[in-house]
Amino acid sequence: MTINDKMSFLLTSCGRLNLLDRSLESFFKFNNFPLEELYLTEDSADQDVYKQINKKWGKKLNILFNQKKKGQIKSIVDAYKLIKTPYIFHCEDDWVYKRKNFIQDSLKVLDYDPKIIQVWLESLKSASRLDIFSYGPLKKHKGVEFREVYCKEGWEWGYFSFRPGVKRMKDYKLIGGYEKYKNELDIGVTYKKLGYYTVILEKYAVEDIGLDQTIFDPTRKWPNRRKTNAPTGLKRLWKHLKKFRF
Repeated sequence: MTINDKMSFLLTSCGRLNLLDRSLESFFKFNNFPLEELYLTEDSADQDVYKQINKKWGKKLNILFNQKKKGQIKSIVDAYKLIKTPYIFHCEDDWVYKRKNFIQDSLKVLDYDPKIIQVWLESLKSASRLDIFSYGPLKKHKGVEFREVYCKEGWEWGYFSFRPGVKRMKDYKLIGGYEKYKNELDIGVTYKKLGYYTVILEKYAVEDIGLDQTIFDPTRKWPNRRKTNAPTGLKRLWKHLKKFRF
């Protein structure tokens, strides 16, 4: 690892202790990449939750407790102000890790093209649940296999999400951070206009465990718009996206 590969860690959480514990236990079991500072931001505004998290994870993570609920994006923006490394491993509390070297593999793939905004770690089957994605031919870089992710024509999504993955802080700063955005969709549209895209590893490394425990976030305002060439049922996509929690 060089100084240019230094990385911090941030996990966003909101009261789902059973999922959080499973996620962190699997992360610490499989992660073998040296990290600088590790942060967990908890947005439940529940003192009992805070105490339980601090008791179990306070020695391994810097715990950022929101005394009042901020919502996911505001919590992220405030936490990112503490990040001093070129990279951050950004994750949520409802994913479990299945193998080692997922960060190393991600860095190798990001090195392939500076326009890759993120490397998805879940399986193609998992990512395809919305039935709006397709995948390009298999590519290989520095021994890591991956595919480019495509979105069906007409769907206004820009390949960005808060899924677990490595992010470049310079990409975050390029768009002035996330503070002016209300949802991941609009962040993604901005990156798409700048020529960014996402890829997915052929050998998956995470599994989603939170589909039945979605947290409502009133600060996330989903856009009420559609493209003129969008297929019928676009509004239905917004409903699914809210449940899917990108």
